[in-house]
Amino acid sequence: MYKKCYATRLGENKYKIHLWDEGGYDEIEWYNYAYQECSEDKEEYKGLGGESLKKIYKWNKNYNNLHFHDMKPHQKYLVEKYGTDDTPSTGHRELFFDIECEIGGALTEEYIERAPMPITSIAWWDKTPDTWHILILDKKNQLKHTKAKSKEIIPCSTEQELLAKFLEHFREIDPDILIGYNSDFFDIPYLYYRMCNVLGQEWADQLSPLGDVNAKKNNQYFFKRNQFVDIIGVESLDYMRLHKKYSWKDEPSWKLDAIGEKYAKVKKIDYDGNLDQLFETDINKFIQYNFRDVEILKLLDEKLQYIALTKNLSHKGNHNYSEVYSNSITQDGAISAYLLSQNIIPPPRDPNPKSKKGYAGGYLFCPKAGLYKYMFDEDLTSLYPSIIMSLNIGKETFKGRIIDADDRNNRLGLNDLKELAHYEELLVENNKGQQTTVNVGRLISMIEQNNLAISANGSLFTTDRQSTLSTILAKWFEERKVYKAKMAKAYKANDKEKGEYYFLMQYTMKILLNSLYGATALPSFRYGMSYSILSEAITLTGHRIIQESALCANRHMNDVIRGKKELKLTKKSKVKEEEFTPDIKEQPRPMW
Repeated sequence: MYKKCYATRLGENKYKIHLWDEGGYDEIEWYNYAYQECSEDKEEYKGLGGESLKKIYKWNKNYNNLHFHDMKPHQKYLVEKYGTDDTPSTGHRELFFDIECEIGGALTEEYIERAPMPITSIAWWDKTPDTWHILILDKKNQLKHTKAKSKEIIPCSTEQELLAKFLEHFREIDPDILIGYNSDFFDIPYLYYRMCNVLGQEWADQLSPLGDVNAKKNNQYFFKRNQFVDIIGVESLDYMRLHKKYSWKDEPSWKLDAIGEKYAKVKKIDYDGNLDQLFETDINKFIQYNFRDVEILKLLDEKLQYIALTKNLSHKGNHNYSEVYSNSITQDGAISAYLLSQNIIPPPRDPNPKSKKGYAGGYLFCPKAGLYKYMFDEDLTSLYPSIIMSLNIGKETFKGRIIDADDRNNRLGLNDLKELAHYEELLVENNKGQQTTVNVGRLISMIEQNNLAISANGSLFTTDRQSTLSTILAKWFEERKVYKAKMAKAYKANDKEKGEYYFLMQYTMKILLNSLYGATALPSFRYGMSYSILSEAITLTGHRIIQESALCANRHMNDVIRGKKELKLTKKSKVKEEEFTPDIKEQPRPMW
């Protein structure tokens, strides 16, 4: 299995693939290709909608009806080579690191690019040999080069010496993954730009095994700051960004000190004054401080295992580890690989995607203020994936939608239509965007005769074939079920290593299942649609389900409270005095 992959353009649709895997490094000459629709039914390639396709190696942007031409070359190569093989790779050289520098102003993008202040120390933990190192700026010659057990302290009389030695160590280690905290937006770009200032760009570019460092600005994948530096051939993973992605939590503080104390039970080294003063007055404690920052990273990963989880997700999506922050890239690679394994060519992205300025997201219930005697809690498992599968939501199964002219919000289920006057006319749009008016009676007949599923926003989906999204979700649900069973078996046998492995695998599937909806909200997503039609169908249907299930639960519990029904409890059930809401007179109605 691969560790990292990069593509260098050689000419029109011709690339050099740089591939690192468990066997080492290789260069492959590779030609990109596309599929074009044709009229011959005998062609071996078929599109998502059953279109006949032929494989071509030369095309331009003016070509019509192209398929699968618009994936990044390195990901397309990985999809082609590895397909649905998502076995995690092993043998990575992982480097956990942290830099310290003199304080010279607010850490803006402009400041980081200028990198005006000296770097005073760089500490790292090399995971594979389990060794600790620090390069420390020692202008006063207070320190000696010491190496005890697994820890090495290397004093440097000048910053130039410090940076040159780090580059030497870095190239000797040749890490596959560079791990820090807020490192994507500070440590890596500041280190690179400072090396450019002190050593020169030619030296700084040697951080890359290919001698290529891409200083990106206004990168579409990074929203907080535009400053980002990509060391080609070294995958960067920022633990702060990973925690934001995987934890789904809004932490009170995102500082390393707070996160370390909460999850790894360890804090930064305390000191008086600022860090510059500590460097000047107590260099030994400064060294401890820098080491501790790296130690927190190490302990966090031992606890949270985000690096292993990132590998799992990346191999599912056939992309580089540093691309894991984009759900759509992961989903695109995973779904496309599955389709190709079924001899189906993935569809093209919408060349002119149109986004909806706003649509209903998750349901937020706002209770009326007051004193309540009874309350209950409700949780719906895998709501969005279940909606996609039950309604057969998909780009290729979408048949059209009812335009809700009267702003009925999320009340457009089949039973809702049946409550309207049959002569009432509604505006309807087909899957080609053509609009017409249809009376309710005819619309109901059309839905029933064609076995169409209808979402709460009026979107209509055929059920005569299973959508790609429904298929892949069902597959992932089954995979997660298998992994959970293996996990339970391993833990029961006291095999902690296998138990943790299968835990991560099932958690990988959980992330894929829950993140597919988010990808459908992007107009540029290959398996989504413009104007967020699919994502709105999911969220508004979710609203309706939550509302209706809450009403149903209320009605049942009110009957229990009044003694009309008996409350049957399972072993996991817990009933408290204040569990149920007051009576709600409104009766639930089925959605379809």
